[in-house]
Amino acid sequence: MIPTRKTEGEKARLVASCAACGGTGCAICCRYCRFVDGMAEACVPVDYWFRDMNSWYGDAACKDEFKAYISDLGKAYADGKVLCLVGHRGVGKTMLACSILKEALLKGFSAHYTTLVDAVDLLVSPESRSFRALVKTVDFLVVDEVDQRFCESANSRALYGNQFENILRTRTQNRLPMVMCSNSEDLDQIFAGEFQESMRSLRSQFFRTLRVEGKDARKTKERGEDRK
Repeated sequence: MIPTRKTEGEKARLVASCAACGGTGCAICCRYCRFVDGMAEACVPVDYWFRDMNSWYGDAACKDEFKAYISDLGKAYADGKVLCLVGHRGVGKTMLACSILKEALLKGFSAHYTTLVDAVDLLVSPESRSFRALVKTVDFLVVDEVDQRFCESANSRALYGNQFENILRTRTQNRLPMVMCSNSEDLDQIFAGEFQESMRSLRSQFFRTLRVEGKDARKTKERGEDRK
């Protein structure tokens, strides 16, 4: 959940910096503010609200894949596949995923961003019913940080494996698109043991894997930011 104070602050900043009205408020401001509300409701991380793919710092081939994907989001929605973005930390997986969600919102689809840890926390919490309903109904879902580091013990593997398999089956059985981001190069090793065969089966039927390569943006200053 994005704090209301943060959302309202970003909207106020947008209005204040609007070149069209000089901060008095206009149709352009209202359009941007509605989009900010949409991103907040979709839980898109604030750091990605005002970045776009014009400032993409990674592999050009990934940008081309992104353009192809968003060029026909209706087809992506109808196909209901899982797009798995795999690569080292800092290469832009989350930016790609959030950019897809933002395009979906702009084109009238519903969208939601979560991490694996947050999703599992919600699924085992008293609020699990509402989150399960969201998983079943939201048009485009991103699950970020699906990594082996959360599944190193048998207990954690059982917890995260069970819940993530449930998310995957819910989405794929209902032909609902999902974007999954992982730092783990070998997807088979994320959920080893009893879940490995099940995951392989789902991957063979519904997954498309895109390897994201490039420099670690956390160690460089190549990240651009488009504030409007």
